[in-house]
Amino acid sequence: MKLRILSLAVIASMASGLTFAADADKEADIDMSNPTDVYTSLGMSYGTAGANIKGQLMLSQKTASSGQKTGVIFEAKNIFNEDADTAKFSGMVNHPDYGMVPTFNDTKSERSYRLRYGTIDTTNGTGWSIDAVMGDHPFYGNYAVVQAGPVMTIPVTDKIYVWPILYAGAVVVEDNMPDLIGEQTTAVSSSGIDIPSLVMTGMVYARYAINDNWWTLLSASYTKEVQGKSWKDDVMDGGLQMPSFQGEFTVAYQLTKKQNIRVNYKTDNSDSTDDIYWLEYNHAF
Repeated sequence: MKLRILSLAVIASMASGLTFAADADKEADIDMSNPTDVYTSLGMSYGTAGANIKGQLMLSQKTASSGQKTGVIFEAKNIFNEDADTAKFSGMVNHPDYGMVPTFNDTKSERSYRLRYGTIDTTNGTGWSIDAVMGDHPFYGNYAVVQAGPVMTIPVTDKIYVWPILYAGAVVVEDNMPDLIGEQTTAVSSSGIDIPSLVMTGMVYARYAINDNWWTLLSASYTKEVQGKSWKDDVMDGGLQMPSFQGEFTVAYQLTKKQNIRVNYKTDNSDSTDDIYWLEYNHAF
């Protein structure tokens, strides 16, 4: 019995040692300043647009024979739906003097979600990802922008890296024809969803490593429709009324190899949204 207990203790000690070694190897592979790196992590933040949470799960890691890493990222922004005061289209009513007029009796939710699946070959820096952003639109209701495309890594210098991405996909929205014309149109409208546009997005990340602890990250993206409704035109002009340009700037400090604090700033070219700031903490495992 004592021999069995001793054997179990030795095995447990060896297992913990192997786990520690594996963790050390994983730690050496983590680059939290690289937006395309894959590892398991959790993060939380708070700023002018409310509280946010995000998590990344590494599904496969590189091996001796393959440099491929695969993972999935989930983000929830403004989880408590703070400052939700934008009026939302609620249907058409028959006015005695003006005929059919739109009503805006609902409130747009400011909560949004992002889900991204991606893979990267760490030996040459190339990969691809599928990105889905879901939110609430003041006129079309629930929507999702689903795109996919390749990414590549360009090492400019030892401290400066650039990652260009090209996405293509579709916009999916609720079918609100019954609200526009009346419930009698349900039979001739689509079954709950509509695809008003096919879109493309060009995006680039640029990172500058100041030293071993401090780094900055700049991202910029431009989205344009290739078919269907205009991405940026107003709803009254037949468009989706979405920002075509978005820019984000981050200054980060690495507390350890697996923990950092970030200060972020985001802007776009929409007249209906304000620039936002937030403070963020991330922990990798």
